[in-house]
Amino acid sequence: MEQQARPESSGARTRPLPNDFANRIATKIVVTNERERDPEKAIQKVADVILRNLGQVGRERHFVGAMDMLLEGQETARYAAIAWVSITLEHQDDAKYENLVERLLDVLIEDHTKIAKPEIELDRRRKFSYYAVHMGNTFITMMDINSELYEAISLIYSRLIRKEMALESTKGDRSSSSRLRMARTEAAPKAVKKLYDEIIDYIHARGEFKSESLNQQNPNEFMAILADRMRATRRYVIQDIMNRTALAKKKEAEKELSERLAGAEELIMARDTFKNAVSLFWTEKRYNFKYLAVEKVRVTVQVLSIIVGIGHFLAGYLEIGGMQWWEGLIVAVAMYIFAKVLASRKAFQRYFPDDVSKELEVVLGSVTPVLRKMSKEQMDAFLIRQVKDPTNLKLLFILPEFVKYVYAVMPDRHESIVSMEELGELLETMELDIARTLRAHQPPPPPI
Repeated sequence: MEQQARPESSGARTRPLPNDFANRIATKIVVTNERERDPEKAIQKVADVILRNLGQVGRERHFVGAMDMLLEGQETARYAAIAWVSITLEHQDDAKYENLVERLLDVLIEDHTKIAKPEIELDRRRKFSYYAVHMGNTFITMMDINSELYEAISLIYSRLIRKEMALESTKGDRSSSSRLRMARTEAAPKAVKKLYDEIIDYIHARGEFKSESLNQQNPNEFMAILADRMRATRRYVIQDIMNRTALAKKKEAEKELSERLAGAEELIMARDTFKNAVSLFWTEKRYNFKYLAVEKVRVTVQVLSIIVGIGHFLAGYLEIGGMQWWEGLIVAVAMYIFAKVLASRKAFQRYFPDDVSKELEVVLGSVTPVLRKMSKEQMDAFLIRQVKDPTNLKLLFILPEFVKYVYAVMPDRHESIVSMEELGELLETMELDIARTLRAHQPPPPPI
């Protein structure tokens, strides 16, 4: 039988497995256990038989079939438990056995999810997954042999939980992309409960006992205890998975944030640009006031010159004060030319303030990306440096308004690391720092 499981030669095809291959494996396991009197040697030989005959990919269901055959008999059920112990507890650090156990659990989860075999009815009122009953009976038999074998149960059950939760997480990630495609295809029936949950439910149901008298003891009490211990293991493993997932997400978020944060070189280069932007903002803020003041003077001069011209024209026309009409006309024409030429906007152009709005837009375009990438701590340190910079002393009063203006016109403001609530806190702190700085630079009061 063992030779049939091996390839004929390197590179040649393997012989087709006989239909009763699982039965032969089960028989081989029983014979190996009964021949060997030393339990440790028996376990090692059983592990060798399983690895030699079932170690190849694709033969995992033959192992499940062999274990089913062993679990059917009360005398052979213990050999199914020993088979699981031999490939798990006794070979935890062996890569070959580790891979075999991983594939076995994958097959159990897959067949349970697809409901490959019909459910098994218990007590004519409850049904359980075929694979939950399979693993539940295996665990019960392990505890019946020796309670110390819970270590093997915990090892297998923990791996099962981790695999199912990892599979669920993978399906959740792919659900959004494949939702439309899945909606168009007819969904196959799937198990409602997870395999690790149904195993506990089955063991708990097996542990229930209705006593007919007060003194009657529960022969299945160890099953109820096993279910409680497995619940504790489930809580621990799930909490560990959640903690690891949260830690991984936190590290990923921190890594993403560190990649988005502004670098030291960007912060240093942004200081002078920020100063220039503050100066331009103050210039642009005073532009309208200066423009209106010059425009008032220009319009006043223009109106007065026209009035003077009209007055002289009327005085010459009426010959008031001995002025001839042509003299009044000359003065009127001269005042009109003065109003149109010397009092025009072009003549007053040098008195009007410079419009720095375009230059301000260019400077803001270079400083806003850096401000968008600053964290709250970086922004706080950056603003404190600007407040303490002596060159900004005359413009400190305009800094809070300038920062609000920058965030008001900032494109993609929702991508900024600093939220608006945090920005409000920073501005409050900055206003206090500005007040302290201005008080420190005030001249001392004159002596009394």
